[in-house]
Amino acid sequence: MPVWQRWVLVCVITLIVGIPLIELRKKGMLEPLELLQYDWTTSAFAADEPIADVYLAAITDRDLGEWGWPVPDRQLAQIVSTLLASGATTVGVDIYRDVPAGEGRDALLEVLSDPRVFVISKLKDGETAGIAAPPDTHTGFADIPIDPDGVARRALLLVNTQDGISLSLPMHMAATHTGQPALKSDPDNPRFLMFGDTIVKPLAPGANLFRNVDTSGYQTIIDYKNALPIARSVPAAEILTQTGLDRFEGNAVIIGVTSHSVKDYFSTPLNRSTGSDFTFGAEIHAAIVQQLIDYFNGQASPLRALDGRNPAFIILASVFCGACVSIFIRVTGNAVLLAGIGGVLLTVALSVFQQFALLMPVAPSLLGWTFGFLFGFGIISGFSRNQRRAIAQVFSSHLSEELSAEIWKQRKNLMSGGKPRSRQLYVTALLADIEGSTLAGNAMDADEFMTWIARILDRLGEIARAHGGFVEKYTGDGILVVFGAPIPSETHEQRQSDAQAGLRCANAMRDAVASLNNTFRNQRAYKLRIALNSGDAIGGTLGVSGSMHYNVIGDTINVAARLESWIKTLAPDADGLRPICMTMATAKTVDAARQWPVAASFIHDDGETEIQVVELSRRVPE
Repeated sequence: MPVWQRWVLVCVITLIVGIPLIELRKKGMLEPLELLQYDWTTSAFAADEPIADVYLAAITDRDLGEWGWPVPDRQLAQIVSTLLASGATTVGVDIYRDVPAGEGRDALLEVLSDPRVFVISKLKDGETAGIAAPPDTHTGFADIPIDPDGVARRALLLVNTQDGISLSLPMHMAATHTGQPALKSDPDNPRFLMFGDTIVKPLAPGANLFRNVDTSGYQTIIDYKNALPIARSVPAAEILTQTGLDRFEGNAVIIGVTSHSVKDYFSTPLNRSTGSDFTFGAEIHAAIVQQLIDYFNGQASPLRALDGRNPAFIILASVFCGACVSIFIRVTGNAVLLAGIGGVLLTVALSVFQQFALLMPVAPSLLGWTFGFLFGFGIISGFSRNQRRAIAQVFSSHLSEELSAEIWKQRKNLMSGGKPRSRQLYVTALLADIEGSTLAGNAMDADEFMTWIARILDRLGEIARAHGGFVEKYTGDGILVVFGAPIPSETHEQRQSDAQAGLRCANAMRDAVASLNNTFRNQRAYKLRIALNSGDAIGGTLGVSGSMHYNVIGDTINVAARLESWIKTLAPDADGLRPICMTMATAKTVDAARQWPVAASFIHDDGETEIQVVELSRRVPE
């Protein structure tokens, strides 16, 4: 296949594979794969150390065993007041406290009235009633949006309700910790929130990775930059013992339950590769608070996806590159290996951008690379099968496996239009004829004769192929073997090697005849005339589609036939075999420096040229 046709094929594959992928992505049908890739990338790049500015005051199983559930107001009030006294910038209570729990209600309400303290509430959701915070306290809702696959990847920062704007617990805590107003908008676009100098845009419907979810309210992607456990955790009982309180100074603290017996846990991207089944809700809130603090300090940027036509361009480019591998890499093993390595490198390269807060179309691009490669591979495989079929049809069983493999390797130079191209060659032609076959045919019945002649011709064909010769044709009672075709011999060394291989082949054929005669003593003896000639010839295919054959024709072949016929004039040896003869052209090709004795000569068909003959009365040394 010409190079320009390969480029056209690559472009066609790019459109056939790429456009459907782009449309499927727009409709959200690739969302599960994109989210899965996002989760694995998030988990793989998550830092081992916990977040820096937020602690978790953990209500553990041991605490619940001692205090019971829900945590009594008295203990909760003591934990909050201790944290405030230790210098915590803000305290978030991730425990619903809409009704009293045990003794100490007044003490709890008093400490919850501190402007640095926020207690959670729950938003109304359709028919589900919300959960209110205690009166005269500062509250932030704790609702965490869950994606269709049950994973928490989004943070809901604020919503518009009938009572006005409600802010989330992480929003309140981050604002209090940094000292900025809870609601700070971009002066150029008041619809966008700002934390410090960082603009945080809300998720738009069908944007980024989330095309099949409800993006109402002000949502952003949770950037899980730290592996589990996300925050440094201190047991609540330890806080009440006044141990190590200096660690909380200047930090935000979330009080939450880390007990498996209380349902306050979720699946997150961090659970994909850690082996942990879930992440506690308090840890997710801590991650969001840290994320907003980092925005304020200019240490992070909100995750964003490529906009405009850029994702489509990347997907098309991936298909294009995958198709190029299958179309232009000719060795199948190399193509498959390169496709595998390329797919891995593509995935890693695009995933790395997530570390720079840029979400690339990784999964669609990998699919594009893969399907582009497979599509092209299928087409090239079909094309190769057709080429192999054409080679098999033309050369049939006339070549050795080695020579057939070499033709396949060089098919780009040898084939044209699905068949071997015609070309000028320099060949050594060996013509072997079974002497007396006509008389044998008259003396035997049909089956006996065909068995007799097939035995010798099969053996001669095997010998020819074993010596690297091309069996150009079986002549009925003989065989024409060509050395230097169909793969052309361009150099003197190659042509000399062809001639020497022809001589070795002739010797082997003569030995084979003697061996067959010795083995089958009860049958008619074989007699063989062998002639060799070297020179220019033309190789090409003849015949119609379905019955093509590769032929080598020219004066060199005609002279070999004349020489074979001339050998009849020579007397046979004791075994009844006539000597092998070659023209001086072959002799000089074998060894130009040697003084070859001229046994005889005959006149060419042109009536002028003398053909000198070298008679090999003895076996030529190997």
